[in-house]
Amino acid sequence: MLGRDDPYRGAVMTDVTAREKALALVFALVLTATLIELGFRVFGPEYHKFNNMLAEYPTNPRGYFDLIRADGGEDIYGIRMNAAQGLGGRISATAPRGTKARILGLGDSQAQGQGVRFEDTMYAQLAALIGQSHRPTTIKNVAVSGYDLDEISARYALEARDPEQYDLVIYAMVLDDFGLERTEIDGLDFIQFQPGYTYDTWRARSATYNFFAHIKEQWELSEKTTQSYINSFQGSNLSERGDKLNTLAKAVKADGAELVVVVLPLLYDFEHYPFTAVHEALAQLSQKNDIQMVDALEALRAQKAKDLWVHPIDHHPNEVAHRLVAQAVYSHLLDQDLLGRPSK
Repeated sequence: MLGRDDPYRGAVMTDVTAREKALALVFALVLTATLIELGFRVFGPEYHKFNNMLAEYPTNPRGYFDLIRADGGEDIYGIRMNAAQGLGGRISATAPRGTKARILGLGDSQAQGQGVRFEDTMYAQLAALIGQSHRPTTIKNVAVSGYDLDEISARYALEARDPEQYDLVIYAMVLDDFGLERTEIDGLDFIQFQPGYTYDTWRARSATYNFFAHIKEQWELSEKTTQSYINSFQGSNLSERGDKLNTLAKAVKADGAELVVVVLPLLYDFEHYPFTAVHEALAQLSQKNDIQMVDALEALRAQKAKDLWVHPIDHHPNEVAHRLVAQAVYSHLLDQDLLGRPSK
């Protein structure tokens, strides 16, 4: 046995204490990392293997969607659209056929109503509001996902082959209609993920890794992607696209109708909204060319942007946003006396 004052006893105790300290340090690091991971799993950003290119969603947080199917034991939700409106658009499964529409609705997937039931789309709700004022109205929704200003102008020319078909033409403009340099954007563009986006399995496995990847993604969104939108409303592109919009307005007027442009804001951080200059440029453009314009930003900015999303992974406007836009457009049409006299 080692004596009380044996010289080897202190060395043994020192070695044991060093090992214990090392083990304690490792344990503390592992425990800290585990707690951080658990914290990010509970409070951190979510990550889904889905994006919204197909308008399908892994959850139904507002109870609004239909159950579309089950895939691998997972429920998949969404709203099926009937887009059989000529070359594309949106029609109701219950609307009577053969009803003559005096208002034409143009736009892309936002006006078409991705993730929103037909009766909740801005054009259907606007028609209902007009009808409540004893002006029975049908709006033909020919908005198509992916349309930009060039395709919208071409679609109008197709729909208005015969003059005086419509009294009003409403164009729901989104901020990428003037064209974006897509090569500057990687991932999310404020509305949906770009083609080529790939699922990151590490983000699904680690909430900590996902948190920092999310921070990087949001930085790129706020810096590079924001600048890409702003650039499209400057210089020669603004002049060229402005002329194209003015040409559309003149064509509508020559056909005996009035064009009303509804500017739909990006549903992003209304408290520090980075695209105010874009809205101002469009307001100046409309004033210069005498084009009727409704800026829907004013109707939406009192809300939290995320409360207006179809889904956390799909930043198209939901039924609440569509309703607020429809109300703003209806008020403008009344103020400008563009609806005619109510029927008795």
